[in-house]
Amino acid sequence: MAFSCCFACCPLIVEPSRERERLNPQHSRNRERIRNVNFTKGTPLTMKRVNVPELDALFNSIAETFNKQQDHCLSLQEATQTLRNSYDCSPVSSLSVCMEKILQEHSAYNVQVCMEGYRFWLDVGVEEVPQKLKQTQQQVGKLNFATKGIVSTTIEEMIYSVHQCQDSLMEKVKDSSPEYLDWMRLESNLKENIEKINQAQKFSEEYREEANYVLLNMAKSANLTL
Repeated sequence: MAFSCCFACCPLIVEPSRERERLNPQHSRNRERIRNVNFTKGTPLTMKRVNVPELDALFNSIAETFNKQQDHCLSLQEATQTLRNSYDCSPVSSLSVCMEKILQEHSAYNVQVCMEGYRFWLDVGVEEVPQKLKQTQQQVGKLNFATKGIVSTTIEEMIYSVHQCQDSLMEKVKDSSPEYLDWMRLESNLKENIEKINQAQKFSEEYREEANYVLLNMAKSANLTL
């Protein structure tokens, strides 16, 4: 799904007034606060209102999409760790090594790793299987669901649309708030949101790398090449 910028991208040029010169110290404090914006990896991304409905909707959508991707990554990590623990794999063992141990332990049940596109699963050649193998199939299913949720997100396109139109976003916020102090507050909110988005983009790329690692390992276990 592609997102496009609906605002005319043009630079905002404003002649400084005496009032603005008087308020510059406040502006400097806002800029300093923006530089210190940070949110921790693994915690929800939240956005501040900028008083422009379409922009607030876009920022909220970005936060919601990122938070879902982050939740999927946590599920991926939990499922991977559960599989390692269940089959006495070391914390640094690759997923393909873990899959190999699973196949060896349950060799009597004709277990195979299957993969089609981003979908992978454990196929069992018999109907009656032990509880441990059933739980392993469930964990692999959970791992697959989380992996697909990470790689299929539209977060990159959404963030790109913001980066392409930052100047016009600022102008849109300014036009919505004729009072200078209100505009300064909303401008600070907008810049803080953009800074958070930049951090979220870095985290999102790391989550996608984790998902790609899972896909490569499952492909190896299924004797496929991605």
